[in-house]
Amino acid sequence: MKNVLNRPRRPDPYENVKRERDSRFREIVKRYARNRAAVIGLLLFLVILFGIVFANLIVPASLVTAYDRSAKLQPPSAAHIFGTDNLGRDVFARILYGSRITVGIGVGATLASLVIGAIIASVCAISKKADFVIMRIIDVASCVPALLLALVLLAALGGSVANMMITLTVVSVPGFVIMIRSVLLSIVEQDYIKASRLNGTGTLKLVLRHILPNALDPIIVHATMTISGMMLSAAALSFIGMGVSPPSPEWGAMLNFAQGYYKTAPYLAIFPGVAIALTALSINLIGDGLRDALDPKAVK
Repeated sequence: MKNVLNRPRRPDPYENVKRERDSRFREIVKRYARNRAAVIGLLLFLVILFGIVFANLIVPASLVTAYDRSAKLQPPSAAHIFGTDNLGRDVFARILYGSRITVGIGVGATLASLVIGAIIASVCAISKKADFVIMRIIDVASCVPALLLALVLLAALGGSVANMMITLTVVSVPGFVIMIRSVLLSIVEQDYIKASRLNGTGTLKLVLRHILPNALDPIIVHATMTISGMMLSAAALSFIGMGVSPPSPEWGAMLNFAQGYYKTAPYLAIFPGVAIALTALSINLIGDGLRDALDPKAVK
């Protein structure tokens, strides 16, 4: 019994790997924290995210559609800090709840495109025959202008939040496939991938444990930068009347509505426009910061 208790503990084979991961994570955080613009972007986006998550605690949801004929087109004041529209609805409440739609479309479409693109790109990286067929299809799809394809799909499906996400996902998948495939092709030629294949590692396990994890850095950066593009595309499509239609408080639709009041009530266009600009700016700053932080050649 004494010998058993005094027996030295066997070293954990994954202990060094865990230490390396923790060390690399701390180094990434330090690099990101040294980028002031990236930190400002992160703080700004956290404020926006707080408004998205806790909108019900900030402003009652009933104010989004509550009509007050006696308060039509009132400029910003203590009662309505962003003013009211032509129906007396509170603009601040509509922008706050509209952030859930605009930002939600950007994040949701990006995640869907990322997942689909990663699956297709993984098939391309593993099978040369499948790669040839899939890339020819991607080449044909890439020849169609994304905006034109989005307009056609929205005209066929109709303007709604779900249809907007489907449309943006469809037009963005080819770009994700091309980007992720280029990263994966450089990884599958590495010696450790070939060794894993020789040891009989299954295809699915090979992709999930060895190939995709080593390609996460550029994928994360690309996905982060894409969110703002998706969000701007959603707002642009709603602005021209092809996306989410009123009375939904989507920022692009609010800008479209504000066109008729740009002289008498310019704040109806200013506040949604500023919201779009600040959100896109914060996400782009975060993406730039992640790109610099994840770059192994970055100067310490």
